Amino acid sequence: MDTRNLKLGDRFADQRHGAGVVGFVGHDYVGVRFDDGREALLRRSTLEEGDPAPAPPSGAAERASLPWPQSTFTAEPQGAQHFLGLHWEPFFDGTRALLDRLPDLLAQASSLGTLALRSLPSGWVAGRQLVWPNPTRGMAMVVRTEAEASPLVSLFPFAMASDRLTLRLDEVRVWDSGLEAQIVATWNEAEICFFDTRYTAHRQHYRAGQEYEFRVAGIAYDAAPAQVREIQATHHPEHVAWMNQNLAEGQRPHEENFTLSFEGAALLLPVTGWDVDDYEFRARVKSVEPFADWLGQDGWRVRATVLRFGDDDGDLDIFVTRRAWSGEVPPASGQDIEGRFWLQGWLSTPELTGNYLEGEDS
Repeated sequence: MDTRNLKLGDRFADQRHGAGVVGFVGHDYVGVRFDDGREALLRRSTLEEGDPAPAPPSGAAERASLPWPQSTFTAEPQGAQHFLGLHWEPFFDGTRALLDRLPDLLAQASSLGTLALRSLPSGWVAGRQLVWPNPTRGMAMVVRTEAEASPLVSLFPFAMASDRLTLRLDEVRVWDSGLEAQIVATWNEAEICFFDTRYTAHRQHYRAGQEYEFRVAGIAYDAAPAQVREIQATHHPEHVAWMNQNLAEGQRPHEENFTLSFEGAALLLPVTGWDVDDYEFRARVKSVEPFADWLGQDGWRVRATVLRFGDDDGDLDIFVTRRAWSGEVPPASGQDIEGRFWLQGWLSTPELTGNYLEGEDS
């Protein structure tokens, strides 16, 4: 787009940004009031670069043309690492005592039934999942189903979130065992990845590109009151001029030099070098509910805002054990907290509700 002759009040139309009216003209920037109510300051050099070339087909687009299950399920990347021992750090100093009790726990555990709305494809590994002490919060054990034995594949802590998230399922990354997987999904406009805690029960129902309701929660490795963080920054002079021309009566004019505060911020970022379902977070707490004796630990279910989508909050339950909490007093509503958690979840659509324990109605 040639922006050299743009004047205040001119009509503006761009394939990427939309149509509107020019409301600010500077040397480096153009401000636009779009017809849908948005306002934006756009860099001239970016507008003059022209429309970007079409992006090459993504892996998701290529898979969409394949038949199911290839359209939905992929093998995890070769050499992928999963640091499963970290998942127990909020509960134990070491897992030796847990492993010593494992035979008794297996005998006491209940089995999650597989919803038989669709049969498993030929060649898929047969398995089932056990939970102890109940399907709401505890420990899960995945076993492979064989003719003469049921070898243990994995065990992990789990908890059920209080609310459901509507997510678009993009990909299911299946681990080498064939009985564990991570879900890649879109939450509003954000991509998230979480461990599927009921994969053996729900895997045959997944279709990439469809929306499902999931219960997604974080189990904190560590959490603490958020530190006060501020950054000194500088606006472009034209950015300041554009903001100041729209000031309401009584508002203080903006300045080029300003302080950016992280108070009330909502941040969710992958932990560098960790697994893809491990995240750093900074969040404003909305509610706190204590829990007792989760694998020997007391703690809190903290409902907090980890992302923002325009005017909408992206809230998650974060389960924080006393062992993982570094504050001198319990977390509280209105407080900013930060830390790292393991993100996990399971399918909970209206037609697939219930605990799915064998022998129970679903």
